[in-house]
Amino acid sequence: MTTVVPEYNPFAPGFYDDPFPTYAWMRDAAPVFHSERWGWYALSRFEDVRTAILDADTFRSFEGMDLDDTAHMQLGPGSLPNTDNPRHDKIRAIVQPWFTPRRIGGLEEPIRQVVRNLVAQWRERGSADLAAELAWPMPFDVFFTLMGLPIATGEERERLEGWVHGLKGRVPGTPHLTDAAVVDTAAITQYFRDLLQERKERPADDLVSLIAHAEIDGVPFAPEDIDPASEVLGLMMVLFLGGVESTAGLTATTLKLLAENPDQRELVRADPTLIPQAIEEAVRWATPLQLTARTTSRDVHLHGQVIPQGSRVALVTGAANRDERRFPDADRYDVTRGLIKHVGFGEGVHGCLGAPLARLEVRIALEEALPVLGDYELDGAPTFYPSSVNMYCWQHLPVTFTPPAAETQALDGKREETASTALTEHAVVVEEKVEAADGVVAITLRADSVDGRLPSWAPGAHVDVVAGDAPVRQYSLCGDVEDRGRYRIGVLREPASRGGSAHLHEGVSVGDRLVVRGPRNHFALSPSPRYLFLAGGIGITPILPMIAAAEAAGAEWQLVYGGRTKASMAFLDELAVHGDKVRLVPQDTDGHLPLAELLGTPLADTQVYVCGPGPLLDAVEESCAHWPSGSLHLERFAPREDADLGPARPFEVQLVRTGVTLHVPADRSALDVVHEAGVDVLSSCAEGTCGTCETRVLEGEVEHRDSVLEPAERAAQDCMMLCVSRACSDRLVLDL
Repeated sequence: MTTVVPEYNPFAPGFYDDPFPTYAWMRDAAPVFHSERWGWYALSRFEDVRTAILDADTFRSFEGMDLDDTAHMQLGPGSLPNTDNPRHDKIRAIVQPWFTPRRIGGLEEPIRQVVRNLVAQWRERGSADLAAELAWPMPFDVFFTLMGLPIATGEERERLEGWVHGLKGRVPGTPHLTDAAVVDTAAITQYFRDLLQERKERPADDLVSLIAHAEIDGVPFAPEDIDPASEVLGLMMVLFLGGVESTAGLTATTLKLLAENPDQRELVRADPTLIPQAIEEAVRWATPLQLTARTTSRDVHLHGQVIPQGSRVALVTGAANRDERRFPDADRYDVTRGLIKHVGFGEGVHGCLGAPLARLEVRIALEEALPVLGDYELDGAPTFYPSSVNMYCWQHLPVTFTPPAAETQALDGKREETASTALTEHAVVVEEKVEAADGVVAITLRADSVDGRLPSWAPGAHVDVVAGDAPVRQYSLCGDVEDRGRYRIGVLREPASRGGSAHLHEGVSVGDRLVVRGPRNHFALSPSPRYLFLAGGIGITPILPMIAAAEAAGAEWQLVYGGRTKASMAFLDELAVHGDKVRLVPQDTDGHLPLAELLGTPLADTQVYVCGPGPLLDAVEESCAHWPSGSLHLERFAPREDADLGPARPFEVQLVRTGVTLHVPADRSALDVVHEAGVDVLSSCAEGTCGTCETRVLEGEVEHRDSVLEPAERAAQDCMMLCVSRACSDRLVLDL
């Protein structure tokens, strides 16, 4: 009997229909795979791949990241993934300023408008090709804007898109380009040569002009005669081609996974703050860049084998991100997995420059498309996109769905719930109540339901607690995000309590039944290589699960935690295991948090998360004024002292789903007027701190008076807290 030995051959037709069994075999039986047919080696385990990615001296890039003819026929010198240091960092420095969080954040509203226009073309149809009609045109439009390409519609755009798709042609079963791909490569190369030459002569405020006029060590980056071997052309090609295809691939893959996993889709629809996690899990589960190639500068000894110096090595990121040694239940798509360290966007020297932009585009695509798609289903088999063997992407993703208008009619005219108002109530039982510090109790709430499960949540989330006749109050979740049967909250006994905290301290006992609403999350933890956490008093509660998530992701972090006295500072026993990563600053012995020391100099690639009393938050905001936009994240449970922007003025609100227009007097809130008209919008705090009444704004300019939204979210002008915010314009159009 002849034994068939498995083979890793990404050139084989149909390989990417389901490469994952082959990856599993490689990780177990051939962690250092050698292809006799093609001559290269392949690494598939997570630790091996990540170690190689980070060791740029041993695993060099000069022969290109592709195993096929892409490197020497399409991506010439200057292509960042194919360039080693010191030249790599000098070229990257030219374009890095265009990919900072501040500049990327400023693209949110233009991207959202692009996506809304695309969704509008099929939202009433009941069917769509989510690849051809959303995932591909979105990054094309974004890069036209970012790079300054002088096209938007018409024949010229069609030609450029045709060239982009055409140059992906490969002869089946081989690493070679088709004749058509060679022709289209020459065409797009000439297009970029002409565009760079034009920007050299007539610069504009765009990325192409920046590249055309850049210098490295005093030498112009773009030579007088830009030929196909010029570095400037290689940089242009990789930015455009990589930025479009990888984003299109990730967008379509995420939407496909949510269609195939309706339980996960429902979690995301119920809690849109899970969208970033759904994206990261999609990157892990079906990595857009399935492999990246390197060349060894020395012999490498690994798993009892030798990879000789000068060998080509495929670092199979698609296999590494499914490694069960790193990811429990690795083949399951799980949007509640939390922040994870995958290798989908690379790391180190060649970490993906455009990853923040890709994440932003996909997030906006999901935020805009999922409410329209509802319980959508695949309508036939998706079609894989023919490309280089590096890429995992979809050409067609046909789906069917119930159009929003028809769905509303089917519900007998009832308003379709938006994600922001779909806040259900859940019965819970007080399972444990312990003293966590002077004046602080930790209360564990167990699900009181047949299935014993509560909605999933992510670090930063909070719930409303309904306890008899006591006022409804919001409390941050501070337990284990993996425990679907329990929530834990920390409650400070407020001296000036209006009844909420006093009742939970004195009127609630183990065994009592309560109700929680939510969870909601306006304080979500964004992926980052490092964090600075600042907490004051009971503000430690949302920080606890953030620390756990940062630890799980392998991120660097530091917590600086202040309180009136050490005895008043809760959960110190849980924090003690982290050693010197935690710095305690009791006010009675050490004074206030040393914000000048901590925040005086912005730290690269660092996200700052702070929760605590209002004066601390105000001081941190002031201290972070010179940090990059988007670095600071905070949550308030009391209104900003400066939230009153002056005398209120009357305005109108048009409720598009209800079909009425209402007058909001100067002395009443929009929430009161909407409720009076019989439209049910959940609310809780009535002072702009909890986010319960967040409502989507379709038209008009909002005067934000809440303490929830961050500056970029306010600038987007696409939502408002009805309880406190008002209108700068005469009329607001609301999605109610």
